Parts: sequence; C-alpha cells; structure tokens
Amino acid sequence: MKTAHRIRMNPTPEHVEYLKRACGTRRFIYNWGREQWEKQYQAYTLEQETVPEEHRVLTPPNALALKKQFNAIRAEAYPWTYEVTKCVVEGAFDDLGKAYSNFFAGRAAYPKYKKKGKSHESFYLSNDKFTLGSHWIAIPGLGRFILDQRKQEKNRGKLRRKLGTVNLSEKLRFVELGKASAPRKKRPRRKQVLCEKVTILGATMSCEADHWYLSIQVEIKKPLPPTPVPVVGVDVGVKQAAVVSDGRVLENQKPLACHLNKLGKLQRQLSRKQKTKDPHTGKTTFSKNYQKQRVKVARKHQHIANIRRDVQHKFTTELARTCGTIGVEDLNLLGMMANRKLSRAVADAAMGQLLQFLKTKVANAGGEIFIASRWFPSTKQCSCCKHVKKRMPLKHRTYECLMCGLVIERDLNAALNLAWFATEQLRHLRA
Repeated sequence: MKTAHRIRMNPTPEHVEYLKRACGTRRFIYNWGREQWEKQYQAYTLEQETVPEEHRVLTPPNALALKKQFNAIRAEAYPWTYEVTKCVVEGAFDDLGKAYSNFFAGRAAYPKYKKKGKSHESFYLSNDKFTLGSHWIAIPGLGRFILDQRKQEKNRGKLRRKLGTVNLSEKLRFVELGKASAPRKKRPRRKQVLCEKVTILGATMSCEADHWYLSIQVEIKKPLPPTPVPVVGVDVGVKQAAVVSDGRVLENQKPLACHLNKLGKLQRQLSRKQKTKDPHTGKTTFSKNYQKQRVKVARKHQHIANIRRDVQHKFTTELARTCGTIGVEDLNLLGMMANRKLSRAVADAAMGQLLQFLKTKVANAGGEIFIASRWFPSTKQCSCCKHVKKRMPLKHRTYECLMCGLVIERDLNAALNLAWFATEQLRHLRA
C-alpha cells in the first residue's frame, strides 16, 4: 500500500533561501517547457497541414525531448539552475508531461503558466537524493549553497553535511517491526504505525502560509485488520455534516462561518497596505507590511482548513474501523455551488473532501464502499415501505410517509436508504 506522511519542517533563514530558490527554479523551468511545447506543437501542426506526408520531419513535443533540449543549453544559458539539486529540473518536466497527459485524457484543463505568489510552491526529491534521520533530513546541495552564500572557503567538507540538514518536528511514523524503538510518551506511541516492510519512494517539499512541510511518500506492507461486519449508510449534508444509519452524527463545525469576522478584518487590513504598480513594466511592488499581513491572512485560511480537516479525518477513521460496508451517494457538488444562497455553506461543509477521505480509508481498511447514483431517491424514498414521494423540499426537515405513516428525521431516512442500497449491492455481488 502506498501512502504518505506530512511533517512540519523547522528551517533556518538560510535554509528558507535555498528552498525558495529551488521552488523558483522549478517554476521557471516549467514555464520554459510550456512555452517550448506551444512553439513546437504549432510548428508540428503547421507542417501537418502544409507539407506532404513523405517530407514531414517534425514530431509532437514531449517532456523527455524538452528535458534533453534544456540540458543541452543549460550550462550556457541558465547556469544559475545548478545552484539547486537536479531533482528540481527532472520534477518540473515530469509535472509538465503529467499536465498535458491529464489535459489530453480529459481529466484537467489546459496547462497554464505558473506565477510567483499564485501557484503552489513545491519541488520533488527522489528517494536516492536525500537522507532521512530521526528528526532531520539532509537535502542535496543545501550545504554547498549556504557555504557559497557565506563565501567560506575553509573547512567546507566538515560544514557541508552539518549545514545541509533541516530539523523536522517529528519522525516518520511508519516503522518496521524489528527497528521500532519504545517511545517514552503516549502520543508518539499512539502515532507509531508498525509495518512488516517500509520503502521510501520520494519526498515533496512545499510551502503553505509561510510554513514549510515535508511529505514523504512510502510503500508499506502490513497485515490488514479483520474486516468489521456492519453495513451502514452515510448521508452528507449542510445542516449536519454526516448522518450514519446507526445513529452516529457528525455535526457541521462551520469553521469558515465562525471565523468569518476575523478573516474579514484581516483582509480589510491587507487592502490598506501599500502597493505600487510600475506603469512602464506593469510589475507590482508590495511593501513589507503588506507581505506580513498577507501571511496573517494565509494562516487564518490554513487554520480554518485544519479545523475542518481534523474533524473529518477523525470521523472517517472511526467509520472505516467499525464498518465493513458503507453506502454513500454521488453528489452534484458543482450544481450545489451554483446556488448563490447556499454556495458558502456548501463550501464550508466540504462534502467532497469528506467522501474522498471515506473512500480512501475504507479501501485501506479492507472494507467496501458502494456509491449510489445522484438520481437515487435517498431523500424522497421511505426507508420502511420504499414509497417514493414526488417532492421533498429542503425546508422540510422531517420525512412523513403517506403510505405507512412513518415519521423520521430527513437525513436519518436518507442514511437508512443508503444502507439498504449497500446491502442490496453486496447481496448481488456475492450471489
């Protein structure tokens, strides 16, 4: 099974300078590759339209050919790219190839240029280019970069290793059985995951709200726990984030609504900070106070997202551990977001994120999840006699069956119908 562990980094200002330069180099190479892709594709298309087939020589662009082209001119045209690890260059072209592959497969929009301050800042390290310790990671090229910035010539060999390591807030939680040490505190013991085999596949370093994170991708092998028997249905919504057919309820924490006033105040303060735009170049220069306030706004957004993510992780983990088969409903989230009166509440509930967590964790726990079509009448159908109503407006929070007289809470009725759907699907699957 492939998974990842995201760890907060504690870099020094010198480390941050290298990490920012690596992200900037990756962004520049990605934009260079996209520009060359456009030019070569236009030339290829023109040749296909105007030149006879026997005289055509051009081929469609691809990421591997662009990487070879860049490496041929790299030393002369872009020597500053050698200041960071070569994984930055390889990762940029890999991302470019995946972006175009996803576009041609219909999974994503057409690739756009990455802009500083707008795009997600990150870069990838292959598993053979870094060393992971207990609470540290050695990044290739970091020590040499710091020594070059200091212009230090003596004792470079001794200092390179020491300066090239960055402290981590915690150690990797996936541990092999024979190498596991006994944690002294309860929290590390609870977070430790014992595995038969752990293989590190790579690492990604990223910046979020001016904090740096290390995401370590690993492949682990561990015995699956016994699959629980219960079959339940889960109905997600806005008033209550999730209702389980066995009676469990996840209340909607509404983190955005609770912090909206504070967030609005921070954004108003940001709008008053100084920024100037050069009329000749069109480049906008931001003051230092603007940058400080921007970080405050970003961290408030991160705080809101972390509250939502923490609650959903705990709820979905408990469901995956206690339920063997789960029925959920496919939702038209884009259609729900189009309703201007409900769009903020729908976004705050993050129903898509909750369902994605549930799908991943149930699969890893060895259970099964069945997804009902968005046209399945989970809300209109009676969970007792299966009678289907013609209409069930959102303002009616209680379901009253006209046939059997059942009176039940609306979301619980939908969860029971989804549990019945999962049971039927399981019966057909095992028949």
